[in-house]
Amino acid sequence: MHQSEINNWIRVAARLEAAGLTETMFYQRARAISLGEPDPLQGFGVEADGDQSGP
Repeated sequence: MHQSEINNWIRVAARLEAAGLTETMFYQRARAISLGEPDPLQGFGVEADGDQSGP
């Protein structure tokens, strides 16, 4: 994942925290990515960045 994408996830996590929406999967994903942890949705068909092979 590019640094610009990580920076976006950091902003998303901060805004969700400010809104009190820390129990959502979207927040959990943003927080994990912003901390450098694995994407919690990787096992659910979400492709990794750069893995865009196809027709």
